[in-house]
Amino acid sequence: MSHGDRTRRPLSPDQQALVAQAVPLAEKLCHHFLRRTRAHYVADDLRSAALQALHEAALGYDPARGVPFPVYAWRRVDGALSDTLRQESKHWRAAREDGYDAAEAVQDTSDLLADSDAETAAQVDGMGDQVAAAAVLGLVGRALRATGEEGERLRATYDRAIRAVESALSRLPDEARRVLVLRHVEERTWQALGEALGCSERTAKRRGAEAQRRFAAALRAERERAQGGYVAPERAGLSGATSG
Repeated sequence: MSHGDRTRRPLSPDQQALVAQAVPLAEKLCHHFLRRTRAHYVADDLRSAALQALHEAALGYDPARGVPFPVYAWRRVDGALSDTLRQESKHWRAAREDGYDAAEAVQDTSDLLADSDAETAAQVDGMGDQVAAAAVLGLVGRALRATGEEGERLRATYDRAIRAVESALSRLPDEARRVLVLRHVEERTWQALGEALGCSERTAKRRGAEAQRRFAAALRAERERAQGGYVAPERAGLSGATSG
């Protein structure tokens, strides 16, 4: 029986009382995990996992075994939180790696002797945008590739990021959009990407860097428009963007 099937089963009044008794324990565990890992971006996911674990613990608890419910539930909540954080960390680590790759490709074209302070600041901002955009693309790509319950959870968690990425991609030329989808959604190697584009691996990397620069600027514009109450245009969609 899946977790989803079990959590849909209603609890008896006695089981509900057990869960209510153990909620402070679950909150304490969540706080401990957040303090230890500083992963506050998954706070809601951790609390949801803890409550689901309490629900399942109440369904499976047998007082005849002589184990107090808080002890029985503690182990299950701890395990659920560990699993949630492990899955989330896997995707964030991979996204950071995309950011590191982008950092290596970013070129500093500023001239400290000739550029004004404003020009230098704009160059630094642009470089930072490219690295951040690569991490966002990597995270969204992995959320879209994930399957089953994990995929549904990731897509729900990062729905706003997915919508922002799709809107930013819709503003790019077709080839730039295709390069980014091949690289980050389909997870093609540079060699395979070059073969798909009909060019060398080196040229594919160059096109990827240019597409990354364009996407970073588009994503920044999306953020600024959103902050100003702008309503984004129809989403371009990430599926099927690499046909041809």
